[in-house]
Amino acid sequence: MTKDAFTGLDVLVFGAAGALGAGVAAAFAAAGATVTGADRFEPAAGKRLDGVRYAAVDVLDDVALGSLFDAGAAPWAVANTVGGFAPRRALAELDAAELTGQVELNLVTAALITKHALRAMQHAGRGRIVHTASRAGVVNAGSGFAYSVSKLGVLHLVSMAADEVRGTGITVNCVVPSIIDTPANRAAMPAADHDSWPKVADVARSYLYLAAPGSALVNGAAIPV
Repeated sequence: MTKDAFTGLDVLVFGAAGALGAGVAAAFAAAGATVTGADRFEPAAGKRLDGVRYAAVDVLDDVALGSLFDAGAAPWAVANTVGGFAPRRALAELDAAELTGQVELNLVTAALITKHALRAMQHAGRGRIVHTASRAGVVNAGSGFAYSVSKLGVLHLVSMAADEVRGTGITVNCVVPSIIDTPANRAAMPAADHDSWPKVADVARSYLYLAAPGSALVNGAAIPV
């Protein structure tokens, strides 16, 4: 992706205070986009990226999320990296609160972001939405039910939203990581071969591809990385 591929385009990145979100925001900024990074809390001064402005919003607050979209013109692209992880546990030991929490954190947030992004983009007649799913949503081995089913829901959300916007100038797609080399993942799996894990900067390129003006024919895709 060239450094000016997104010049003149507004991009809204959710989860921008996290490792993946910060990497995605940095990649869009480097490609010339005007980037707003949204998260529940704005990052501390020392962790803010040059060329990225920030907004604090609780993505589970439907009204607050709507206000963020209403505060300016419709963004060209919305990249959603909000999410959380729950480890595998036997179904006989299912924690109802963990299940509810994973569905809220991974699926409900994505659904509300989609709602307001589509509302804004449909008025503008164009746009790109890129969500973050997980390989855990499509495999059983090694995956916990709570996390897996919440990410499977994201895949279904993307498929249904893509059907709704087909032929409108708007596309809805998602990136499907297996694992990403982040501090949180390293802490969760200290014995793993971290050097072999995909790096944030490499994964971020997938978001740029799906959000690019030239990717108009890619709709409803789940890109594995």
